[in-house]
Amino acid sequence: MVMKTKTIRKILEYMLVTCIILEFNTTYCVFPIIKRIAQILPLLILILLILLNNKRVPKTWGYIAIYMMGCIFPLLTIGNDKYVAYCFRYIMLLPLLWFYLSQQKETNINAYLSLPLKLSNVITVIAIISIVMWLLCSIMAIIPTTFMIPYDWTPGVYFIPSYYNIYFETQHTYLLGQQVWRNSGLFNEAPMHNMILCTAFAIEYFIRPQKSKLRISILTFAIISTFTTTGQLFLIAITGWHIYKNIGKRYRPLLIIVTPIILGIIYIAGSMIMESKIKSGGEESVDLRSEDIAYCFEVGMQNPIMGIGIIPSENDMTWRGAQIGRSNSLFAVFARGGIYMLTLYISALVIIPILYYRKYKDSNWMMMMICYFGIFTITISYINLLTFLFLAWGLSNIDIKKYSN
Repeated sequence: MVMKTKTIRKILEYMLVTCIILEFNTTYCVFPIIKRIAQILPLLILILLILLNNKRVPKTWGYIAIYMMGCIFPLLTIGNDKYVAYCFRYIMLLPLLWFYLSQQKETNINAYLSLPLKLSNVITVIAIISIVMWLLCSIMAIIPTTFMIPYDWTPGVYFIPSYYNIYFETQHTYLLGQQVWRNSGLFNEAPMHNMILCTAFAIEYFIRPQKSKLRISILTFAIISTFTTTGQLFLIAITGWHIYKNIGKRYRPLLIIVTPIILGIIYIAGSMIMESKIKSGGEESVDLRSEDIAYCFEVGMQNPIMGIGIIPSENDMTWRGAQIGRSNSLFAVFARGGIYMLTLYISALVIIPILYYRKYKDSNWMMMMICYFGIFTITISYINLLTFLFLAWGLSNIDIKKYSN
């Protein structure tokens, strides 16, 4: 019976993380039925997973109850047509994820890390498929386009090439003067694919007990193939952290001497990446992000406490003719949810991990969460299920207590 329960839980968790990835702006979401399934099915799966844990109530249930009461106030700022969307995400899905991860935390470390590790497993498989298809379809042009499917992400683009519906060409860049397709995998654009890949990389590097060089190598190559500035800077940052952690305590004082040199190299590398991006036609992207942040800040200051409504609505999606929060999450949360909702995101993704590190001196989980926060900040993902998973992961440690052994 115990083995059967474990098998059912394993299947349900894989279904859950698959839905989370599918909902993360994949090209399949252009079809309403698929998008609806990817959003609603996780709710049913979470209920089943919680029931499989013999209805055990975690010790953090009091915090969850306080959070639920606090969720009432943002309802005052959103339109009537967005009540259901808000309630689904913030009053149902996030508390259930928080409840389930808290249950798993009180079971043992393996149970607690099970969901993130399964997420990384699925993403790694997607990365392998995307690399193979990118090389065969987009680079060597061995496999021809099999379909043209509807596309609603980029204005003016209504159809995109599909290869057996497991790989899609959505964006291109310029490399050495040649136009090259970016590896966007299953997603609407390369930055979304990059965020998923960086998330899996961070899980593999910081969380998985036994690191796999093969997995990390696959994810590294996949990140590079997206040709995103964020991905390249992410890899540089991880490399710097790896050098710091492995240099040895005896030689770490030397870092005081070499740090200026390292920072100089990072600055030059970052400048070269940005210059390359601008030369390859990325100047518009840089300007878009800067303008978006400025718009979000200006809108947020109109109602800095509660914002204009955390769930986007057709009536408030523009500010002076421009869409709000179209290229970043941090300032979008401030504009739409004010300081009230921003506190939730920063607390779960940054403050709780730092407090956990200060108490237990274990930097791995803190670095994992900060990595996600960094990517989240400059990618539009604040109401996606993936971000809610990480919010719940952070909130499950709100009591700053170690998991059960």
